[in-house]
Amino acid sequence: MEIKKGKIFTITSMKGGVGKTTFVMSLAKICEEEKLKVLIMDLDFYTGNVAFSLNAKTKGSIYNLCDDMANNRIKYGVTDEYIHKINDYIDIVSSPKDPRDVTKIDDKYIDAILNNLVYKYDVILIDTNHVLNEHKMVAFDLSDKIIEILTNDAFDLQGNKTFMAICKNMKVDNVILVLNNSIDERKRYFSMYDIKNILGRNVNYIIPTSFYLKNYQQMVMDGDILNFKNKLSSAGKKDYSKFRENMKKILLEGGKDGK
Repeated sequence: MEIKKGKIFTITSMKGGVGKTTFVMSLAKICEEEKLKVLIMDLDFYTGNVAFSLNAKTKGSIYNLCDDMANNRIKYGVTDEYIHKINDYIDIVSSPKDPRDVTKIDDKYIDAILNNLVYKYDVILIDTNHVLNEHKMVAFDLSDKIIEILTNDAFDLQGNKTFMAICKNMKVDNVILVLNNSIDERKRYFSMYDIKNILGRNVNYIIPTSFYLKNYQQMVMDGDILNFKNKLSSAGKKDYSKFRENMKKILLEGGKDGK
């Protein structure tokens, strides 16, 4: 009998503060609503906002898991002691609490962990930072889709132009571009025509301005970010149904390639 294999999605960006972690949470919530078992793996090793955003008091981290693998303390694959349960459908593996531990993580163990856990979950969501490092490249190689979050910002678009050139050079063609217009509704420096010309391709999806959350920081401190849709304005709640259907398309069907 064939063992069911889940899908891996790496969420990334070329600039900090573009809403990656919140986007990851929104995908996790959709997975929960669809009764899909999802793991959020925090590879943003220097800020590690996944556990903080969910108010999760984790004991171990991905560093502890990799260290135990390196020292042959694990015999039967990744066990529950390294995974923090949020609810019946959402689990997390947190980033190291001490950034100095990052240099001790061999990327071959990231590969081994993902290849083990992909058979235990329907979906794995990997949150990353904006640095192109070895750990992120391993995640890219194993991902069904790479979801790049960008904003209408000159520095951000310049970084993404470079990123798209790197992807083209490396023949990486599974990138989905998501333009986040909810970060700052005043930022409208470039038209969609401009953005397409800068990046050399279309944006796949747009997070609308109606998703702007005035009390976002309070939601994070309360560990309530998974329920962000309940805090949206009436316009945001109306737009959410379309957003949800688009994200389901990514999660269940693999999304669509931008040309």
